[in-house]
Amino acid sequence: MAHASSSSSTTTMMTMTNPAETTTTTTSDDDDVAMAMSDGGVSTASSSSTPSSSSSSSNPLVQLATYVKDTAINFKDGLVELNVSHRKCNAIREKQRNYARSVLGTSRPRGIRGMQVGGINYEEYDFLRKGLVDRNKLFAVIMVSLCLPNYFVYYLWSFPDMMPGPFVKNQRNANEISRMRCHAVVSTILDLEKGARVAPWSSKLNPFGRGATERAMSRLGDMIESGCSILAESDARGPSGMGTALRRLGGVEPSSSSSNLYYSSSPITKQQRLLAGNKNNSMTLPRQIMKGLTRAINADPINKGAAPFGIGAVQHIESLALVDEFIVNHGIDVMSDNDVNSNLIEEACSARLIGCPNWTDVERRGALASWLREVEIAPREEMASSMMTTTDEEGGEGMGEDNDDDNDNVGQQRQPKRQPLYYNGNMARAVLMCYNAVDGTRDARSDSRLLRAMYQGRKE
Repeated sequence: MAHASSSSSTTTMMTMTNPAETTTTTTSDDDDVAMAMSDGGVSTASSSSTPSSSSSSSNPLVQLATYVKDTAINFKDGLVELNVSHRKCNAIREKQRNYARSVLGTSRPRGIRGMQVGGINYEEYDFLRKGLVDRNKLFAVIMVSLCLPNYFVYYLWSFPDMMPGPFVKNQRNANEISRMRCHAVVSTILDLEKGARVAPWSSKLNPFGRGATERAMSRLGDMIESGCSILAESDARGPSGMGTALRRLGGVEPSSSSSNLYYSSSPITKQQRLLAGNKNNSMTLPRQIMKGLTRAINADPINKGAAPFGIGAVQHIESLALVDEFIVNHGIDVMSDNDVNSNLIEEACSARLIGCPNWTDVERRGALASWLREVEIAPREEMASSMMTTTDEEGGEGMGEDNDDDNDNVGQQRQPKRQPLYYNGNMARAVLMCYNAVDGTRDARSDSRLLRAMYQGRKE
């Protein structure tokens, strides 16, 4: 009892002597309890609100309603954008019609040739071409939905790039395009090696075609030798090597023989423009190269146009020829950002298989300028300088029976006779596109890491 009373008195004295500490301790305990209660309340509230939000997001009816709403909004926005683009295309065509009437004194042709008239800048020209592609895609979608309604969903699923531009949301990035083109180059090289050494299985069906098969394999072997010599050239790298590749594959000088790969003394035939023909046609490319070139072109969905199964190499090259002609004829400076912006430069280089991801804008502009100089400007100068003038004398008879030497010169006329060279631009563009594809594979900035390591070699 005495001990208990003494301890209680001691506690009372400590409380009286240190009231601040006691108060502080009590306050801190109350705060801890309050914080614990508040934390528990917050956690309880958050835990009670989380299931409701998660349940609403996992509700299939809510997800279906959200999907239908987003689809309807995107469809409406796409239709509005199509209408705006159509009105803008009409305004650009009206601008060209006014230019043709006032400056050229003619009417604007219909179709693709009408775009070449001029009176517009390159951005408007590119917008017209994209508008034509979107109209063709829209027509194809409408025809499939009307004629094959049961297969319309499968059409959209199989060819997602066939929707008009405003409805296409997901595009391939530059790295994916670079990787697909690198794979196309490697597969083409393997096909060339196999075609030069292994006879096709179809050759066994014709017992009399052994000689033709051997000649075809020999031509592939010669092309492989030419390709190896170009790859071994020290200056055949980058945009500056375009001219070297053209000259090495072209053969002799254009004015010295008709066997040049790009020039001929006779008009270019349809087979030569299509880069196909028989063994007597020198302006042809093997099917292995054409197949690989088609794969590299279609790696970028923008190049496909309105073709659901992909565009052919020759058709794409002829489309590029019209664009090159427009740029050169109307004096568009590709080195100036005022004439051609960076996005259009990137699209133009991708259409010509120029460059890799992470290329700078200056590199792309320089490469496009080199392309135009090799396939459009230099051939025009070559054909202009090859115009040879000769004289044909046409003798006239005199009025009398006797015609002496003086009378023989009466009525003589000197008429110039021109013998121009004919240029096959499709062949030159196909060769340069093959060079650009291979050069892009060798570039250190290509997306295929294994191919980069193979070209760069072992580190010392």
